[in-house]
Amino acid sequence: MNQQTTPNVTLFDLLARNWRRPSAIKHICFNNDDTLLAMSCFDGTVALARLADNEPPESRITIDNGRTTIHPREGRPSPLINTRIRDGGGLTAFDDGETLVLTAKGDLLRINRSGEISAKVLADKSPIIAFDYCRSTGLMAAVLPNRLRLQWKRTDSIREAALSDPISEVVSISNDGCMIALAAATSLNIRHAEDDLRSFREIALSARPISLIWSADNRWLACGLETGGFCLVDIASGGDAILSDFPGPIRTLDWSQSANAVFASGAYRIAGWSMDTPPLSNSSTGALATGHPGFVMVDAVASHPFKKLVAAGYANGKIVIAKIGSPDELVIRDTGGPVTALQWSADGKQLGMGDALGNAAIITFPNQFFK
Repeated sequence: MNQQTTPNVTLFDLLARNWRRPSAIKHICFNNDDTLLAMSCFDGTVALARLADNEPPESRITIDNGRTTIHPREGRPSPLINTRIRDGGGLTAFDDGETLVLTAKGDLLRINRSGEISAKVLADKSPIIAFDYCRSTGLMAAVLPNRLRLQWKRTDSIREAALSDPISEVVSISNDGCMIALAAATSLNIRHAEDDLRSFREIALSARPISLIWSADNRWLACGLETGGFCLVDIASGGDAILSDFPGPIRTLDWSQSANAVFASGAYRIAGWSMDTPPLSNSSTGALATGHPGFVMVDAVASHPFKKLVAAGYANGKIVIAKIGSPDELVIRDTGGPVTALQWSADGKQLGMGDALGNAAIITFPNQFFK
């Protein structure tokens, strides 16, 4: 597709709807039916953006003598839906289009499509430190000051286990709801969700964990560290390894199901490895040279839900989409605030982003864009 020739018009200008928030974007999250994008800022405010677009890219495409052109938008995007939350942080999609928001006080709130607080989840006097929700099983996991609490939505059953210091800062549920990973300051702990929540794996960590994610098949677990790279765990074989040599923190990790690969931020290029030949004994094994190396650090990565593509956001604001295992990449935005968040919608047609200047955007790709 040919870009519009108007001077200074970029792909980001043509494809994105952008909203300016009062402070840097902390988290973004698409809801479960791809109708809203939730965003939280470092000042605690939370807002929702509608995915419905009155000027979608397809409506602005013209074909003249075989040349395809996309024209700029004429109007402004729909205004955001503001919420009353002023101390919001972590976000996760819930059921029925709702979003879970964890506040600085430790309250876990459900936000409906209108931006209203519909309920307080796991309500008691103990503040919630970290949480995760598995939509496929309806399992909620919450880390409290001295215990782990699991609650199954479909049965309302609750199970708890005592936790010792140091307190876990990150929690992640496997996609089948059978395992819970807890990352604390010095260790990564993996437990069975059923029975007595017993721990079956403990791994020492050399630095504070800041990201944690399971592969779609539940075989692999990746834990990003503030310094020193990330820990890769093979649940099936019991093996694990630290992939080091990262100059920056591993704020984001993501799995590509189509390429059977893991990708990490924190390097001067898009860092990825194939799990067909996992890097458990040698960090160069299975390495996927993706996109172009450079002198600016990748701050965020997001794998496409079903295509062999990965999006990367850089410290200088650049956003690219690269073909996995290839130097081919497409620059969507070439400058701006450092990218703090990236996420694809479930249908793969929208890429949500947030940056340190308070810009939140939904980048919409026409159906023929990736053909």
